[in-house]
Amino acid sequence: MNKGTLVEVSPELSALLIVDMQADGCRRHGPGVKPVIQTIRSLLNRFREANGKIIHIQSVRSKTHPEFTVFGRKYELLENTPGVEFVEELKPLSSEIVVQKFSHDCFYQTSLEEVLGRLDLLPCRDTIVVTGIGSNNCVYHAVIGFHVRNYFIVVPENCIHATRPEGQAFAISQFQSPAYNFNITVTSSDRIRLLSESTARAVSHQ
Repeated sequence: MNKGTLVEVSPELSALLIVDMQADGCRRHGPGVKPVIQTIRSLLNRFREANGKIIHIQSVRSKTHPEFTVFGRKYELLENTPGVEFVEELKPLSSEIVVQKFSHDCFYQTSLEEVLGRLDLLPCRDTIVVTGIGSNNCVYHAVIGFHVRNYFIVVPENCIHATRPEGQAFAISQFQSPAYNFNITVTSSDRIRLLSESTARAVSHQ
């Protein structure tokens, strides 16, 4: 895959966000998610090699969550069960940050805002590269969350996955629409270029 806008990002002024790449979720997404795991892993390797900032989002629920007790959903993603563990290829290193979330929204009642501050990731300046599952729910909420907080967002479409093709198409069409595309760029992972610190400084002063 070699299409999409070339995006240049500095490891110092960006972060890779990996959403919900966990056993239960990836199993539910079926075999179609396997190449996405590999493309995310390749991008993750590049961020690690560049000493980039990496945030893993982990979706968990307690048995008392309203999804189950009020709305009658079947139990899934229960805390402290094998299903919430990250897939082997994308397990966080001990030095990498894991933010737990309790709904589709990675900002609602989570530590993500505090983490962004700790990593010195600022609105109107820095870029968040969003990857993971599912394109039209959890990834979608992450992208829109950063959008309304005035970050630059890059979505490599070969690094996100929906359970159905129409879900993928919906998410991409939204991200590319005039309502969002002024600070969201859809591309592919091979069109993301990680700049060295010296190169990034030179580009910023042009």
